[in-house]
Amino acid sequence: MDKPQPAGYRSLLALPVPRRLALASIPADFADWLDYAAIIALLVFAWGEGPLVLALFAFCLTLPYVAVGPLLAMVVDRTPLPTILVLSNLGRGLATLALMFADDTALVLAIVFLRACIDSAFTPARQAAIQASTPPNLLARANGLHQAINQTSKIAGPALGGMLLAIMPAQSVFGCNAVLSLLAAALVFGLALPARPPRKAGGFRTELLAGATEFRRSRLLLMALVFAAIAYFSFFLYDALIALLAEDFGLGASAFGIGIAASGAGGLLGALLAGPLAARHPLACMIGAALFSGAVTVSVAVVAMLGHDLPALPFFFVLALMGGSTAFMLVPYRTIMQTQAPPDRIARVFAAGEAVIMAVMLSAPFIGSAVASAWGTGAAFLAGGALLIALGLASAAVLALRPPA
Repeated sequence: MDKPQPAGYRSLLALPVPRRLALASIPADFADWLDYAAIIALLVFAWGEGPLVLALFAFCLTLPYVAVGPLLAMVVDRTPLPTILVLSNLGRGLATLALMFADDTALVLAIVFLRACIDSAFTPARQAAIQASTPPNLLARANGLHQAINQTSKIAGPALGGMLLAIMPAQSVFGCNAVLSLLAAALVFGLALPARPPRKAGGFRTELLAGATEFRRSRLLLMALVFAAIAYFSFFLYDALIALLAEDFGLGASAFGIGIAASGAGGLLGALLAGPLAARHPLACMIGAALFSGAVTVSVAVVAMLGHDLPALPFFFVLALMGGSTAFMLVPYRTIMQTQAPPDRIARVFAAGEAVIMAVMLSAPFIGSAVASAWGTGAAFLAGGALLIALGLASAAVLALRPPA
């Protein structure tokens, strides 16, 4: 009998290529979040823009994953992955550098859109690189580690950006952020990734839809995608309303900021813990996380709708639980994608999944806002939590009646 291979984070980081990928992800992910505060500060405090521009900013960040990502994924699957990783990081760095010279709102939004287009190629390329360089028994750990890095940058990036804004103008923060992307490009330069298997070239339509067709071939992939899309829709029914929820509980702006950090810290811990579970029972892990997150969200919604205050510490703890349970859904989803998608089309599979998820969740903030306006902030959280519980129960029933092969 073969001796089981070690499957811990130490075993993962002992491998040179996965270790270097993780190291490169630190500046790459920080580059996604460092100038977030700077862009908001420039638009709102320097130029006096309002909610419409902020909505357009969010739209420019997400639309490329739906409209451009599937097209660029075709290029990713045809091109050596180290080349894509280097060029996409260089492209993101140059786009960020261009923000230093943008002198009006329209130009800033155009550059944000362009950078998001480049990022829609970088993200599937990184997923493909993780798949290509990681042994199957360590894939879940790799996804947990990369999600933990992302959560850390989500906590520290905007905070560091805010600190830099206190000592330098927003344009200088963009320059610092561009350097991070260049550092990420340097770290992946010359990365020795295994060659992907040769593939048959087809027509444009066949190549474009190659990622989507994998979801018809694999029932496990399709179940994971549908689950992730509905889960993200549920989250975004209330995600933008956390500040209003804090206000309903009698908490101020500082508590809101600490609460967001607590959510990120929960996501960081959840990502590291989700790795081992995702390797063994990915769908069951997602279902359990949805039921748990839904129950927590419904509970806090009921407290708000009854008009009770919630002290700061329990509020932070609730947000940490919600952030952690999100990681228990995302890490298994990416693990399923990498174990089920063929190496010659992993980028297109991942991009197709991202396009579906983004398209589904685009309307969620507007629906949540309408629900909150009509029935109060707590009602939006109640709707999102109830939908998560329904998703978990329905998925459990489907899994019991007809488990995927």
